[in-house]
Amino acid sequence: LYFRKNFIKDVSELTKKLYSSDDRNGISAVLKSVPSVESAIVSRSVLNQKIDSDDKLMATVSSEIELERKNWEKYILYFATVGSNAPFLGLLGTILGLMQSFADLALAEKLDTRVAMAGISYALITTVAGIVVAIPSIVIYNSLSKRVKIASQNTKAIARAVANIIF
Repeated sequence: LYFRKNFIKDVSELTKKLYSSDDRNGISAVLKSVPSVESAIVSRSVLNQKIDSDDKLMATVSSEIELERKNWEKYILYFATVGSNAPFLGLLGTILGLMQSFADLALAEKLDTRVAMAGISYALITTVAGIVVAIPSIVIYNSLSKRVKIASQNTKAIARAVANIIF
């Protein structure tokens, strides 16, 4: 929801609006008319009068992206952690369940395979649970990582368009 709310989906519309501007003030007004993280980053750089070349603009925007990227990635690492560790927790549950199943079988008065099979069945449920948790977590992590990458690319594309207009 954070990415849907705060980031631009299509940069081409914004760049078309930017090319209709001639100076920093016009570009700043266009950037401020689009409420997004990308336009805010470029807008801050455009208003800085010390930036007098396209190289300086791109370097400033790149450094701003790196600073903001920490905020963008702040919570997505949890999905990677859950996705990578859930199968191991499922495996741990399976091993503990199997150990309990064998202990129950050893304590049984007579050899009954139903006791062993029921315990093994319950033990395998933890493996399934680990996988069921891991797969969506990894899918979400990959999706959000891609959005961070796209946001970075979009910001640089906007900055390149601004640099082409100003310099």
